[in-house]
Amino acid sequence: MFDESVASIRFPFTLKRKTEHLPLQEINARLYDPDRTVRQAAADGWTQGLRANARLLTFIFNNLVLDHKSDCNLRRFADPMAPRHLANEIEPSVVEALMTAAERFHPTVQRYYRLKGRLLGLDPLYDYDRYAPVFPEQQPTCDWQTAREIVVQSYDNFSPKAGAIIREFFDHQWIDAELRPGKRSGAFSSSAVPSVHPYILMNFTDKLRDVMTLAHELGHGLHQYLSRPVGYLQCDTPLTTAEMASVFGEMLTFERLLQRYNEPKTRLGLLCSKIEDAFATVFRQVVLTRFEQALHQARRERGELATEEINELWLAANRPMHGDAVQLTEGYAWWWMYISHFIHVPFYCYAYAFGELLVLALVQKYRQEGSTFVPRYLELLSAGGSDSPARLLRILDVDIEKPEFWELGLKLLDGMVTEAEELARRIGPAP
Repeated sequence: MFDESVASIRFPFTLKRKTEHLPLQEINARLYDPDRTVRQAAADGWTQGLRANARLLTFIFNNLVLDHKSDCNLRRFADPMAPRHLANEIEPSVVEALMTAAERFHPTVQRYYRLKGRLLGLDPLYDYDRYAPVFPEQQPTCDWQTAREIVVQSYDNFSPKAGAIIREFFDHQWIDAELRPGKRSGAFSSSAVPSVHPYILMNFTDKLRDVMTLAHELGHGLHQYLSRPVGYLQCDTPLTTAEMASVFGEMLTFERLLQRYNEPKTRLGLLCSKIEDAFATVFRQVVLTRFEQALHQARRERGELATEEINELWLAANRPMHGDAVQLTEGYAWWWMYISHFIHVPFYCYAYAFGELLVLALVQKYRQEGSTFVPRYLELLSAGGSDSPARLLRILDVDIEKPEFWELGLKLLDGMVTEAEELARRIGPAP
């Protein structure tokens, strides 16, 4: 019912006295527009569409949170997050360690948003400004052949074995990337079964972001390809490590793009885009998890919750991350309503933060250890999901129960923000 209801919402988008009624994907795309008036109109329309459906969506949330409580009681789970931890094969202490480590770096997030406000010439920076592109006119296009060369070289420089596998995807046409009418959107790698190879589906539009997407999906493909020998029942991974190889490959390619496109504004635009993607995957997902914790706790203690009560829980979870660097509008209070992970897979979201921070920390280890890291990393990928993440990661001498490990990745993000600040100083003040 949630899926059908959200898919049927048409959000009013009014610009220059002309109103369109857009589905969720299209109104969301307007939040990335360079024009602030477009972004503001999209945010207003998004809020109006959610408010108009608030009674139904609040009713669905209340009932599914209650249903989750019933499941936990029947199975004697004391904590509403326990079933997800069990599925993810992870200890609660590890999840809490990574979330509290991320929250200690909220000042890094706020530094970045202050920088973005200066780059865009906006004061204050509102919630609907967060995804505005930086120097979009300075981002070059990239054709398929060039993208192939960049991605293959990125993997090949890391490991000739990995590079050879990536070449197979291109040489044997295991990638469907052309644009066609009726083709589904998005990107994914299908592992199929161990007796055959993975297949990748994506839509390549000659943008640098598509090069990153290609590298990301090929990382999944590499992981799936290497883990085939452990068999069908053990080659698949839990959510916590499912994005490990994909994000690692994306980071290898991102560093190559920075080397290739070194004009300051192009480089800063790339860097800002990558920082924002990482923030969305780390800090925002921790915020979503904190909101879920508060929502489930409040439902248990107070019974059925009014929309306004949930709105306040949502804002309370978001304020610490944004601080005084981003002004949250009144309408933003309603934006919890469309997030499907809360409905389909309670407490799913922390796995995104886990995966991203894990990879960023592994990138730091690779920089520190050099070539000795590579064979152990490939051994880890080859193990698939044949053991718990904590035990498998010992192959790389990683202890995920230590907060210092998670801080490796967070310090890398902090360094990227510092680099963006330095580039901005070189470029000079916004016009």
